[in-house]
Amino acid sequence: MQRITITVSDTPHPLAQDQNIDVIEAAALEAVRVGGDIVRVTLYGNRELAILVSPGVPITFEIAEVPEETRDDGDLDHPFEPYSDFENDYPLL
Repeated sequence: MQRITITVSDTPHPLAQDQNIDVIEAAALEAVRVGGDIVRVTLYGNRELAILVSPGVPITFEIAEVPEETRDDGDLDHPFEPYSDFENDYPLL
C-alpha cells in the first residue's frame, strides 16, 4: 500500500490511506491560482488538517510503500493514535 506524505513549509504530514493525491494537487494548484485558499486533507490517525495554500508556500508530496493499517479509514469521528514502538505489560489506566 502507498502512504502519501504532504510536507508544508518543512513540516511533514502523513495522509490517510484514502486520500487522493490528484485531487489534493488540483485543489492546491487552484488555491495558488486564486491567490490563496484553504485545502483540507485527512491525516493518518483520522485527523483533519486545514492548509492555507498560497503563492510562496512550499508543498511537496512523497509516496512510500507501507503496510496497510485497518484503523486508517479516514473517519474523522474516530481518530486513533498510531502504534508505538514501546511495548509493555502494564495495563492502561
